[in-house]
Amino acid sequence: MHPLYCGLELPFSPLLDNIIKHLFASLYSKIHTSKRGDPDKSGPGGGYIDPRFKRVLWYLIGSTKGGANRAKILKALSERPANPNQLSTVLKLDYKTVLHHLKVLSENGLVITDDKDKYGAAYFLSPLMENNYGSFRAILERIKDI
Repeated sequence: MHPLYCGLELPFSPLLDNIIKHLFASLYSKIHTSKRGDPDKSGPGGGYIDPRFKRVLWYLIGSTKGGANRAKILKALSERPANPNQLSTVLKLDYKTVLHHLKVLSENGLVITDDKDKYGAAYFLSPLMENNYGSFRAILERIKDI
C-alpha cells in the first residue's frame, strides 16, 4: 500500500475505487522517482525541473551576448534583493545596461519586483528561479566564462 493512499476506504463503486487507487499509486511513484532522480533534473527540494526552463536559462545565460551580465545580476540577487542602482554599483555596470538586463530577466520570469515603474524598486529572484537555482549553477559551471 502506498503512503499517499493510506488505506482510506473511499465511498465509490469498486471500479472507481480501483481507478483512484491506481492514480494514487502512479502519483506516489512519480514523486518518489523524481526525488531520487538525476541531480541535474532536480531542484533543492528534489523536485522535477522543467526542461523548458533549462532551455530558457541556456538561451539567456549561455548563448546570448549579454549572458555574462545577466548571470552576474542573478548571482547578486541570489545574495540579497537590490535595486538597479545598487546592482550597477556593485557589478560596475552602466545603469541603463542593468535596467535592460533586468527587463529581459523579468520578461522571462527569472526576476520579480514589486513596482518596476517606481524608481529604486527592489528586484528579487522569482520563486521559479529560486527553486531551480541548481540548474543555473550547473550552466555556469559548464560555460566557466563568468
